[in-house]
Amino acid sequence: MDGNRMSGKSNYRNRKSGVSLQAWRYLSCLSSGRCIGVALQVEHPLWLFGFIPVAIVLYLYWRSNTRLTGGRKIVLTVLRALIFTLVIVALAGVQMRWSVEQVDSAIVVDRSHSMMEKEQTVLSQINDALEDKAPEDKAGVISTGREAVVEKPLSDHVRGIQSFETDTNRSYTNLASGLQLGGSMFSANDTGRVVLMTDGNENIGDAVRQATYLHKRGYVVDVVPFSPEYKDDVALTSFDVPETIYLGEQAALSMTIDSSMDTSGQVRIKQDGQTIVDQTVSLNKGSNQLAFHHLVSTDGFHTFRAEVISERDQVVENNQLAAFAETKGLPNVLIVEGENGAAANLEKALDASAVQAKTISPDLLPRQLSSYLTYDTIVFSNVSAHMVTGKQMTLMERAVKDFGVGFIMTGGDQAFGVGGYFKTPIEKLLPVDMEVKGKKELPSLGLSIVLDKSGSMGGNKIALAREAAARSVELLREKDTLGVIAFDGTPWQVVEPGPIDDKEDVLKQIRSITASGGTDIFTPLTQAYDQMDPLELKRKHIILLTDGQSATSMNYRQMIEEAQNKGITLSTVAIGRQADGPLLEEMAQLGGGRFYQVHNNSSIPTILSRETSLVTRTYIEDDPFYPKVTAGAGGWGSYFEKGVPQMNAYIATTPKGRAQQLLISEKDDPVLARWQYGLGKTVAWTSDLSGEWAGDWPQWKNWSPLWNDIVTWTFPQYQKKSYQVSKQIEGNQVTLNVTAADNETSTLHATLVRDTGEEVPFNLQPKAPGAYQGAFEANNQGVYFLQITEKQDDQVVGSFKTGIVVPYSQEYTFTPTNDHLIKEIASAGGGKVIDNLDHVFSSEGLPPRYDKQDLFYLFLALALLLFLMDVAVRRFRMNVAFVSKISERFKRKQEKVHEDTKRRAAQFSQLKQASTKRENVPSRKAKPTAKKQPQEKGTKTAEQVKSKGGTDHKEKESKEDRLQRLLKAKNKK
Repeated sequence: MDGNRMSGKSNYRNRKSGVSLQAWRYLSCLSSGRCIGVALQVEHPLWLFGFIPVAIVLYLYWRSNTRLTGGRKIVLTVLRALIFTLVIVALAGVQMRWSVEQVDSAIVVDRSHSMMEKEQTVLSQINDALEDKAPEDKAGVISTGREAVVEKPLSDHVRGIQSFETDTNRSYTNLASGLQLGGSMFSANDTGRVVLMTDGNENIGDAVRQATYLHKRGYVVDVVPFSPEYKDDVALTSFDVPETIYLGEQAALSMTIDSSMDTSGQVRIKQDGQTIVDQTVSLNKGSNQLAFHHLVSTDGFHTFRAEVISERDQVVENNQLAAFAETKGLPNVLIVEGENGAAANLEKALDASAVQAKTISPDLLPRQLSSYLTYDTIVFSNVSAHMVTGKQMTLMERAVKDFGVGFIMTGGDQAFGVGGYFKTPIEKLLPVDMEVKGKKELPSLGLSIVLDKSGSMGGNKIALAREAAARSVELLREKDTLGVIAFDGTPWQVVEPGPIDDKEDVLKQIRSITASGGTDIFTPLTQAYDQMDPLELKRKHIILLTDGQSATSMNYRQMIEEAQNKGITLSTVAIGRQADGPLLEEMAQLGGGRFYQVHNNSSIPTILSRETSLVTRTYIEDDPFYPKVTAGAGGWGSYFEKGVPQMNAYIATTPKGRAQQLLISEKDDPVLARWQYGLGKTVAWTSDLSGEWAGDWPQWKNWSPLWNDIVTWTFPQYQKKSYQVSKQIEGNQVTLNVTAADNETSTLHATLVRDTGEEVPFNLQPKAPGAYQGAFEANNQGVYFLQITEKQDDQVVGSFKTGIVVPYSQEYTFTPTNDHLIKEIASAGGGKVIDNLDHVFSSEGLPPRYDKQDLFYLFLALALLLFLMDVAVRRFRMNVAFVSKISERFKRKQEKVHEDTKRRAAQFSQLKQASTKRENVPSRKAKPTAKKQPQEKGTKTAEQVKSKGGTDHKEKESKEDRLQRLLKAKNKK
């Protein structure tokens, strides 16, 4: 590795020395040290033909303009020529272009489960490469699992990475997403290289296609392969349960467990969250087939979950699978009692019918959707909202709306509005609203909320506390008095005590509360009492909400008792186990209010809603009366033909627009109301079931038949349709094919919901008569519930319910390196498979890249400047005499040169004539002819020497000197 590192540094030095040796090709060096060779290029060369008409126009201007003479005409002509030139060059798109010497590399790291053991090796290679890169080179690091995230943005300042800091979902390998994000890091003119570090076991996306796209954009994709480490593994590879089970049948539960070694394991199977199998089994190396039998004694839709546990197992993510089954039998009703015996009269009424009823307390409510789908109807009997979590309410609302489960709420001092159901999912599904509207004048009310905002209330706690205070504000009237104090170590008056003139402004102030600081309860509570004391109100109440213990130990008893004597009541809410529960409970008892111990933060808003409703005392109507039967009683009207018993009390509510009221009070409040909510039917009975509020109703002879009809009316009434559902799984994409038994084309609506209650986007599209297809993204394993409804004329005429089991990802099964895919990715990306990152910042193999600068605005600005100079010359009579002088000097110099040339030509002509005459004159006396003597070889005559000497002299004599000599000789003669 050290040798490779030195090689990388040598490459860097060679690049820099090469630049210095060819410095004449470069215009300048940037501050980063990157040298650039500059050239000009023209984007729209056709504009250059504009010089032709410009030349013609300038020529005509020079010839036709006789008013201007001298220097002014020359200056204006030159200025306009330059202006036209600059405009044409700007329109032609002349640009400066220079070569880019830097190399930008985006390193994409596969951080899926199969690459976990290689992360330190990957980090080491990345750091070595970053250490060897040139200063101007840029690097970026991307992590990819199910999706890709940027670990280090593209920068020339990246010098090292100690660990991966982003949270990546390791359940899948999405190499295409990583390549896409890597390519998006580069700008248009970057010389880019994307380096993928992976084992090639892709299970989401198409990396080859993405690499091809990057190569078309001019980037190179190289791949560094890795081999996943083999681990000891015990995997649950299949789990099968019959989809349809008859009541009382011994259902066969079979599974296959693959083990990489001989070992033992614990096998557990749960039905709807209850353990039905828990055995220790011996496992052999290879595939192990196991079978169990279970007696199914309950009806409905059941979810089974199987799990295998082994001490030597190193991959626990592949140890669980799920299955579902539906049991045909009698209808099931779940009764939830807020107090023991609250629904006893309903249980007796249902004993005589063919209905199986199960009664539980709120703390035993299921926490998964499948458990609610086993029931046909759910009954809440005087259950307070703070006893039910927000998630459980959401699951029930989903079961009613999307899967047709019925719901009934009965009254009492903990139900409806006084139970804190204002603005909850339960309120959404009921036929009545919790808020009482249009009531008679009520006594004046003062409410003070003392809210803990210490640091321990951060996150979800403070958000829910703000929402709780906001709900209380919405339940109050504008004439009511409200004060809000938030405290940590010191109190902060969020809302000054006074009438609620502007609810929106009050809500805005409440939602500005943030968590910080310590906890001091005594000071803000004293402040709240002091503010309430002088107010002339009929009812005064304080709600204290905290999750900690006071930093001071004060005499709360004396303060609270004195306030109680003045008519100021106090309720307390303890959030979590860290709160001082005993102290807060004692404070509530002394203050004549209620104490709430909260273990689930989602209950906080319902508690404050309940407190606000109770203190207003606008909900409980406790004057005995005889309910009135409405015209919409329908089939239930026959029970009321001979009159109805007297009723003692009920909870006041407001009927919703589409709700059907069957019984109403003397004040026209709903006593018995029903409506359709989605696929489900719901009923509101605003009196109780025990008889304390219902009076003589439980002893009435029609009590049992009436409640049997009420309960059975909420059962799903749609005709059961039959569909065949098959699935295909590719990565996290699940495709469902739905086929109708009768092959008839219908309008189908599908709803897909996870077991946790979240709805998954899903649509069914027709493919052929009676055939439909839809796809969804399954990012979590487990059971998904599919509800199919058939509609005619916008009316539901049939329904079908089933479960879709999504197993764990193939990422958790051992797979060797996919060398074939790795080679395909490198080939498609125009790169190669490399062993390490030593040459990741080398320009080898990268296409040349250039940066350019558009000069349009520069040329335009110069043209504008010259145009202003043109105007100045024409309008302001600028002195351009210097131009005339320059022109005259130039003319004189030209004339002198012309005269000299003419004189020399004349002299040369005279010399030529004289030479011709000398050659034509005959010799007066013939010279005797000398006899030639033989000449020895290697010797020269005197004439030859003289002739040669003369020749050499002539060759050395310049033409100018010869001319001067001849002229002098002529003048002597």
